[in-house]
Amino acid sequence: MPVPTTDPSQALPAPNASVVLVVSADESLVARIRATMAPDRGIAVHASPSIGDAEIEALELHPTVVVLDLDLRGRTPALDLIRRLRNRTETAALPVLALGSAGESQLRAAVFDAGASDYVEKMPDPIELRARIRGLSDGFNVLEERNEALAAMGRLQRQLRDAVRDADEARAAAPPAAAAPPEARTWQSRVESLTRLGMELSRIHDFHLLMERILSEARGLTGADAGTIYTREGDALRFAFSQNDTLEAPGRHSSTRFSSLVVPVSPQSIAGYCAMTGASVNVADAYAMEPGAPYQFDRSYDAMTGYRTTSVVAVPMRDSSDVVLGVLQLLNARGPEEGVPGRFGAVDERLAEHFASMATVVLERAQVTERVILRMIRMAEVRDPAETGPHIERVAGYSCVLFDEWARRRGFTGPGFERQRDRLRIAAKLHDVGKIGISDVILKKPGRLDADELRQMQQHTVIGARLFADSPTQFDETAREVVLNHHERWDGAGYPGHVDLDGRPIVDPATGVVRTGGKRGEEIPLFARIVCIADVFDALTSRRAYKEAWSEEQALEYVRAERGRQFDPGLVDILLSQLDALRAVRSAHTGD
Repeated sequence: MPVPTTDPSQALPAPNASVVLVVSADESLVARIRATMAPDRGIAVHASPSIGDAEIEALELHPTVVVLDLDLRGRTPALDLIRRLRNRTETAALPVLALGSAGESQLRAAVFDAGASDYVEKMPDPIELRARIRGLSDGFNVLEERNEALAAMGRLQRQLRDAVRDADEARAAAPPAAAAPPEARTWQSRVESLTRLGMELSRIHDFHLLMERILSEARGLTGADAGTIYTREGDALRFAFSQNDTLEAPGRHSSTRFSSLVVPVSPQSIAGYCAMTGASVNVADAYAMEPGAPYQFDRSYDAMTGYRTTSVVAVPMRDSSDVVLGVLQLLNARGPEEGVPGRFGAVDERLAEHFASMATVVLERAQVTERVILRMIRMAEVRDPAETGPHIERVAGYSCVLFDEWARRRGFTGPGFERQRDRLRIAAKLHDVGKIGISDVILKKPGRLDADELRQMQQHTVIGARLFADSPTQFDETAREVVLNHHERWDGAGYPGHVDLDGRPIVDPATGVVRTGGKRGEEIPLFARIVCIADVFDALTSRRAYKEAWSEEQALEYVRAERGRQFDPGLVDILLSQLDALRAVRSAHTGD
């Protein structure tokens, strides 16, 4: 799979910079667009040759306009890409400029119906193209700046209302001795801010966005420079979400994501003690704690990042049964003077407890979803002897290894990448969940299937995708596309092909022609292509009722032979480069 071409000097555009993502496999077209935009130094141009990968690249690059070549491996995938961008919260307003051929009125109508912002015939005059791209990009930046300004204005208005209300309450109060103390007035105004935040959070459905927002607002209302939400996993706490203004400030390296780091549930750290005892902890200076404190300060985070922790407040995230699910920890209260560290007061500690309660509710909601998913996986295991727990875990693990390397080669990191990875991991586990709708006679047949049985078995892709048809979440969308498409082949000889969720052939909206045959190449979503190769590789190296396990070398020989036929060539290259990581996954999940 070719790596998207990017001007190295513009590899990491600043927020609100003008960034063009050109989705086209036509290198000459990309070169002409790059040359057209070259005089405009305010625009960075990135190219994605794969329509199947463009959606994820849009999430990572944060472009201000997408230029979409409609001749990129068929029109229907291009229209599907526009619809997916429109259906995602992160890209709903992202302008899409479609490049089509002359005289295709039906295609033009289909493009606008899908949600495109503009349509031009290839290739327009360079001055016209530059003006259209600049206009769409500037318009998007203005919209983003307007939204940011409205959000800032809203925060300012809330602060002003709180200040006016506090002043009115102070003037209307009884004699000074009977008046509510300043801390109480501050607490009341902050509680009202919490109430408003709770109403806003009820409209957000993405788990990661919710937790990031809770942590951000907790830091904002308490004046914390940094913060972490830990989730408990047995006897350890994992860095699930972390934010740090100092480490992410201009001129400094971005803070590292610490999702792979854990601390023990023990007095060896403040957060660990908080999780162990269920008690809140408030420390004025982590490097000068009182002798005899029942907990220690773990300096490994500071040593790793160069950060200097002073004040710390840690509160447990307890569910309705008083079980500690995690810890919300805030670091370095900002003092009254710029650059002077402060400490967290009693009001800050109570605010942190409220935010911890919010985070607990969100975490419990996510755990309920995960339990439902696990039940679906177990149902598939019961119905199909091949779908053992270790097989499912290996397919998910292999898929994440392949996606990690795919993303690394493109320089993709951060929360957006991690959310995509989490969705892939769960969707990979569910890849064959549709087998719950297939007869036991077929599923448990010890020999190979005849033609009619094979047709019935192939319906498991449509049956499984239908399970996720009525939910609008991005997880369900990912699961649906993986379940439906993971048996498609790069050469177009796979199944179920161009069908809807009732198994009926799809009519191409651009031509009115019924599409036949399997999806091919980048028509197949990236995650489905990843799960396809991961699933086959594990099946080959595992024992089944109709065959013995192949050796690793036999399986690799098959994968090489199917490069560009069954499998995405780029993903085959990645698989062959990651054998040690794949072996580690297999070692961790044996027991077929």
